[in-house]
Amino acid sequence: MTLYRHFPSKEALFEGLVTAMCEYMREGLENAPSANADKPAAKRLADELRAFTSALIEPDALALYRLIVADGWRFPDLSRVFDQSGMRIIRRRIAQLLESGGVPADKTRQVAAEVVALVLGDAYQRAVLGIVEEGDSEAFAQHIAAAVAYAETWRA
Repeated sequence: MTLYRHFPSKEALFEGLVTAMCEYMREGLENAPSANADKPAAKRLADELRAFTSALIEPDALALYRLIVADGWRFPDLSRVFDQSGMRIIRRRIAQLLESGGVPADKTRQVAAEVVALVLGDAYQRAVLGIVEEGDSEAFAQHIAAAVAYAETWRA
């Protein structure tokens, strides 16, 4: 018995694999514990961003990202599924934290997207490329600190 009995083509197998991996990632992000509401907003945001970056640099997450970058243009629906499974969820979680931390509701989505971009920075780019450098952990910590400081400037 081969996999092709369940999938009519190599493309269908690829789509099934990517969709299953995205669903797994989405469930993990949606079910991740929320930050402790007793902590200050900046600490909750930093904790969320640390968990997010840790998950992103896991080998399976990097492999999935590389796969989407390499073949997403041929499978635009998979690119959308990937976006909806990861970045969109984390941006929504961060937007909720920002709003509870005093960022105006009409700005939370924008600021969340900017915070995510700040956090990824050069260290994530190196991880995606498979380049590991001494000090990457510190680089992520600096990116997180910069993103939290930026978010704090938006507090009402």
